[in-house]
Formats: sequence, C-alpha cells, structure tokens
Amino acid sequence: MVLPCFNEASNIQKNIEEIFRYLERHHQNFEIIAVNDGSTDGTLAQLKKIKSANPQIPLRVIEKKVNTGKGAAVKTGIFHSRGDIIMFMDADQAIPIQELAKFLAAVEAGNDLAIASRFVAKIKILKPVLWYRSLMEKVFRLLRMIIINNYDIQDTQCGFKVFTRAAAQKIFPLVRIKGWSFDVEVIFLAKKMGLKIKELPITLQNPQESHIRIVRDSVNMFLDLIRIRLNNWQGRYKL
Repeated sequence: MVLPCFNEASNIQKNIEEIFRYLERHHQNFEIIAVNDGSTDGTLAQLKKIKSANPQIPLRVIEKKVNTGKGAAVKTGIFHSRGDIIMFMDADQAIPIQELAKFLAAVEAGNDLAIASRFVAKIKILKPVLWYRSLMEKVFRLLRMIIINNYDIQDTQCGFKVFTRAAAQKIFPLVRIKGWSFDVEVIFLAKKMGLKIKELPITLQNPQESHIRIVRDSVNMFLDLIRIRLNNWQGRYKL
C-alpha cells in the first residue's frame, strides 16, 4: 500500500489507523508505505509519531524534502515496495479502503491492474465533488481521450489503483510525468504493453479540501498530455 502524502497532517493519523485496521482484518502480510512529498504542514512529524506510537502498524515512512508531485511520490513508493500485489491510494481516502476487496479479486481473476473509475455504472457518491473539480475532470477526460487517442478507458485519474508486481515493475520505470497526469501515462503504458486493465465502480467520498490549483494545474495537466504523446512519438517508451 503506497500513500503519497502532501500536507495531510490534519487527517493522516486517522486514515492510516483506519487503513491498518482494515488490512489487519483481511490480510496476513502487508506493508504501508507513506511517501511524504515535501509537506509544509507537519505531515512528516505526524507520520513519524504514528510509526513510533504504533509499532504494530507495518508503516514505512519515506521523506522527500522537496515537493516533486504526486506521480514522483507514487513512483518512489512503488520502487520501495516488496509485495506481490502493489497498490496506491489517496491519503485522504476519497475512495475508502473498504473498496479494496473487489480490486484484489479483479487482479486475482487475471487482470494485470484494476483501477477505480467515476464513469462506469454502479458508482456510489457519498459526497459530491466540488463544481469546479467536476468541470476540470470532464474537460480533462475529453482532452485525454482526444490527445492520447484512448477511448477504451473511461477514467484514468482516480487515486486507487492495484497492480500485480510484474505489471508495476514493467510500467513504473518508464513513467516520466511527475505531477497529477502521471495516471494517464501509467494507463497509456499499460495499454501499450498489452496488459489487461479492469475498471471498477467505487464509493466516492470527495473531500471538500483539495490541493489542486485550478489554473496552474489545469495548464500543467494539459501540457503533460502533450508530453506523453511526444514521448511516444520520439521513442522514449522502450518496452
């Protein structure tokens, strides 16, 4: 379990403890890898406190002194992971850990990766997304489909993805995008490699706070789509 963390001090203890309790009930062997991505609000101190005060939690804390982006944080965590099944999820539990069982079942059924999707049937929304986030998501989804020429996958951006170790080891060494759009690159590479992807509906409890900067991140995400396409044209994804 990889948790990219950026300025999550207010909720990180509650969420890690909840994740641990779920995993302990359902799995014998697991690890939680929290990657602190240059937080400025005391997240690192909280993570160290959780680790020292709760020795029963198999928590590993990785510190990145400078904020490098969610994609870079996830990649770092996955490179440090040791499990046969590797996953990452958002530290704020926008998608709760209780959704994990069906993702593991999809991987055990022969899929190389199982990904959460907001645009497939049977999604359950507990808290609606903020209106501007919803608009950003819809525009980005359309641009992603057009620029990357990928209409098969409905949603690349949900922060809840489960991989076989073999799939993660193939994909992540080639990942170049460090920011929010790294998920697009992950799915692009998985499809390029011919890996089997399963999209699954989820329960979504959107947090009211967000680290996304509307203008700056929207521009960067658009540019990242262009970079992925250029990287492919220039032969930088050598499989």
